[in-house]
Amino acid sequence: VRVSGDRSYRFALAQQSVPRRFASRKHRTVMANNCTGHLPYSKEALAEVGTIEQVFYGTGVAFTAVVLLLYLEEVIFLCRTYTSAPRRTKLLLILAIYPVIAVTCMTTLLAPRTTLINEFALNIFLAVGVYQLPLLVTDYLGGEAGMVKTMSDIPVALNMPPCCCLVCIPRRTLTRRLLRKMKLFVLQGIFVRPLFTYISAVMYGDDRHMPGVASAPVYLLSAVFLMLSFLLSLYGLMFFVRSADPYVPQAMLRGKMVCVILPLVLVTVQKNLIVALSNNGVATCIPPFTSVSRGNVLYAYVLIVEMVLLSFLARALYRRPDVPFPPPVVSADKAVQCVFPERRLKAKSLPSVTEEIEPLSENIIFYMMM
Repeated sequence: VRVSGDRSYRFALAQQSVPRRFASRKHRTVMANNCTGHLPYSKEALAEVGTIEQVFYGTGVAFTAVVLLLYLEEVIFLCRTYTSAPRRTKLLLILAIYPVIAVTCMTTLLAPRTTLINEFALNIFLAVGVYQLPLLVTDYLGGEAGMVKTMSDIPVALNMPPCCCLVCIPRRTLTRRLLRKMKLFVLQGIFVRPLFTYISAVMYGDDRHMPGVASAPVYLLSAVFLMLSFLLSLYGLMFFVRSADPYVPQAMLRGKMVCVILPLVLVTVQKNLIVALSNNGVATCIPPFTSVSRGNVLYAYVLIVEMVLLSFLARALYRRPDVPFPPPVVSADKAVQCVFPERRLKAKSLPSVTEEIEPLSENIIFYMMM
């Protein structure tokens, strides 16, 4: 079949080994620009779906449904089991990380041009969910005042990952100022991650940036700042968990921290690896997906599969009855005020009972001497 068109179109068709069904006038515009880096629309992405794409879409929808059902069951369990509303809210926000990532990645698979919008929503909720872990640790120890009072006797270590090599960092006594600084290390992710994703979305709308292109200056700048934000968040999380774990071992804080850090690592580090591979030609340009958009699709699908596995791990660690932790230390004055008047009267009547017991003890001694 001879296809009419200019030389560039026929050259692109010959170089990419495109099937004949793409050589119609309907797909001529797409074929001319299929390797220019533009992300396809949902109609273009779903128009020519092969067997491999059908498997990806079908399993992606199934995995996303599994993650949503697991989260729904966890919500029902926590609402029925936990009486403390603040602690229950923190747990629900942490467990919501996995369904949010799965839903946004599934949307990226179905509509590739919404990649930056989905990344913006993902980074906002991921940063909010990660920040709930320090708040949960503080809640386990009775708030900031209780945590400082409990841990102020032993100086805490500051040379922990990613600064574990700096052995010269001295230990410090935990104060409220140090505690708030560590919270800020985790809190900064709520502002830094969405900010650079928003800048990338604005540049993409102005046709100055393409998601997944490693050579773009916006991508390089955002990658550097997101990596620094990730390291600061990691340092803050490690401080809270390693410092508080000896005091509340029944909370299994190390396992809970792994469930929170792994999504952060996968979203930050894994994306850079897949982008580097797609820019080096590992992902081939086959219509209607470019090499860049195919790398984004692969990244989204891998994240969905990983969220299923992490959902089961988080379910085993977070879906547990509320363990009663040791209450905060109460002073003697407050303890006396908590005694009811009836109990005080019973306490005063104890000497009269001992007076009746004394003659009996004398008789026992007398019989033993005989």
